[in-house]
Amino acid sequence: MRIKLKLILTLCISTSVFGQKTDTLKFYSKAFNSERTVYVTTPEFYKYQSKDVKLPVIYLLDGQHEWFVNPVQNTIRYLQYTHQIPQAIVVTIPLVNRNKECGIKTLEEDELPLYKFITDEVDEKIQQYNPNKYKILIGHSFSASFSLYSYLKNPTYFSAALANTPLDSFKELILAFEKNEKTDKRNIFISVGGNAKHEDFYHRKTFDTLEKEFPTFFSSINTFVSENAGHNAVPILATPNLLTKLFSKFNERYSRIAPVDNDYKIITKPNSIEDEINKIENASKIDDNFYPPELAELNGLASRYWNSDLIDYVLAIYKMGITYYPNYYDFHLQLYELLLPTDKESAKKHLNKAYELLNTIEADHQTTNDIIEEINKEKIKNGW
Repeated sequence: MRIKLKLILTLCISTSVFGQKTDTLKFYSKAFNSERTVYVTTPEFYKYQSKDVKLPVIYLLDGQHEWFVNPVQNTIRYLQYTHQIPQAIVVTIPLVNRNKECGIKTLEEDELPLYKFITDEVDEKIQQYNPNKYKILIGHSFSASFSLYSYLKNPTYFSAALANTPLDSFKELILAFEKNEKTDKRNIFISVGGNAKHEDFYHRKTFDTLEKEFPTFFSSINTFVSENAGHNAVPILATPNLLTKLFSKFNERYSRIAPVDNDYKIITKPNSIEDEINKIENASKIDDNFYPPELAELNGLASRYWNSDLIDYVLAIYKMGITYYPNYYDFHLQLYELLLPTDKESAKKHLNKAYELLNTIEADHQTTNDIIEEINKEKIKNGW
């Protein structure tokens, strides 16, 4: 059974990142004194997770511009697929009048309505999606300056700002960051394009001037210069680089746990199961925020132990898996197979749970009928 189900599982995992769901939220905004719309996209495995899995939040501004948000959203999806960045709740925010809503008159004035809209009103609306405290803001041009403004205003709420080719109040923002001891400049990411007239001339000219004037600031932040790129092309080229830098530690967070050799055998016999689980829990972070293993990470960890015949460790991994993803049928199938030789009653419960989930949560999946057929064969074989 394992070989057939593993084949089916591979088919499911390879397409899961593209099975995201987007909700449209329309509500009256006190900050703008008008009705506003935001779009909330959750990942495929959102439907499997428990309340213990709190996802990071990516606020994507300029949602009214398809040329901007579509490639950035695709970048996010592909970087998640390649495991460069974590799964996240992506909140796309269209602007009605971007210059007015993002424009900064002075940094001393009352908070901009858009800032209040995001940190108060949108924040309240997305609580139903169980967000993590790790939140980043991505903007372009006017909304890039607004991203920097927002991080400056509240580095406790916003964990990082990605500002693609900012210009508005750029010098004033740098001066404020230089004086502000609460912001971590390593969480500031700024991009700019080419210096030719037909490229990103005015923004690049300002960027180059300020870089010479404030070398300490620019040496402490993350920058990406996209030579030969026009103004509107910059975020398409820069976002993969900046997001990968931002989450540079994410891809390796479990690399030191049960390391394997070229034959995929564990190099050094692990400590107790409890110690291994504690290592995994301690590594399950984004910045200082707890973020448990994703589905692929759990399968990867389990495969290391399984390939070294450490079955009790594999059991522990998949039991951890169903605490975080109780509605993921495959973890129940794995536990069925692992428990069948020693605990048939528990194995039966997991097989029945997998059957139930396949008929409910996975009912529309193209491989569901094949897996159900395999489960029915197992039931007959075991006299159930």
